[in-house]
Amino acid sequence: MIRNYYTDSYKSGIAVTPSDTLLLDGRTKSTTPQSSWKQYNLYVGNSPSTLPVTTTSNNTLVSNSTNVGLASPNAEIKAGMRVTGGTLPAGGVLIASVTNASNYVLASASSIAANSTLTYSYDTEASIKVHTVNDEALTFVKPAEGFVLPVSVVMVYATGTGGVSDLIALS
Repeated sequence: MIRNYYTDSYKSGIAVTPSDTLLLDGRTKSTTPQSSWKQYNLYVGNSPSTLPVTTTSNNTLVSNSTNVGLASPNAEIKAGMRVTGGTLPAGGVLIASVTNASNYVLASASSIAANSTLTYSYDTEASIKVHTVNDEALTFVKPAEGFVLPVSVVMVYATGTGGVSDLIALS
């Protein structure tokens, strides 16, 4: 059982998958009447407080590929970050997905010399965009990690949410 700051107890929690069309309970927002929206309190599990987030210098050679490997795992590297440095283009390349702490996939094929100094950061400060039970879209910038948002949430947008992860919808 998880308790919030006001000592209210929560009976359950579900992992959140941000979506621009689906409510947290999986129903389509556009076809579900507002009176039927199920509301949740949203727990923020991970929210980086500073940019850039991390740097590495132990990557394997990447030759016109999207797959990047690291000799030492780095759990701070997340999908949606931009990696810069080494022989990458000046603007860097977005990370499309993270396979595990030692491997990730770039959004476009690139070449990177082995053991290049690479910096990983988000293009903007960490933020989360939510839709409330009152039919309002709100954006929280740099929400505190381990914080329960002070609104009743029905939806977390994929667009407008960046850097924030490990969200739990509490009911």
